[in-house]
Amino acid sequence: MQKILQSIENSLKNKNWYSALVLSLILPDICGKFEDNNLSSSKRYPEWFEKYLGEKYGGYLSGNDCYALRCSFLHEGSNKITQQRAREVLDYLVFIPNGSHCSRFGNCYFGDPKYDGKEILQLSVSKFCQDMIEATKQWIKETSKDTSEMLEIHENGFSIGNAIRIQ
Repeated sequence: MQKILQSIENSLKNKNWYSALVLSLILPDICGKFEDNNLSSSKRYPEWFEKYLGEKYGGYLSGNDCYALRCSFLHEGSNKITQQRAREVLDYLVFIPNGSHCSRFGNCYFGDPKYDGKEILQLSVSKFCQDMIEATKQWIKETSKDTSEMLEIHENGFSIGNAIRIQ
């Protein structure tokens, strides 16, 4: 898990916003899987988000709307969540690199039919990713789950006993 968190931090440092956002959006999935392996992703993701970020984002971003964003962005490359079953309140999430975080616009008219009358939340991608990192670190402190089954990139090659060594 530490390597994933480090990758997000490196992506933020290098202004690789999309990489940071993708990795951040999968953190509740990964942690939630270790919490309750029997729940579907659509159940465990919002529960984990609410437990670790609900207070911080209360009134702005729910676990279900964040899960809807995860689905929309990871599977479709979109910030529009209106077609996602998990969606609760928001229609769009708009990200900026830094600056204003958790600015919500409801039923506003901008002269753009795409956004007019919609529920829009603007987030700072750097702040959102940092919040996900901190929540995950908190989860790590609280859990004793075995995470050895996580995918690992073997930077120095891979061996299976004394039989196979791949470099």
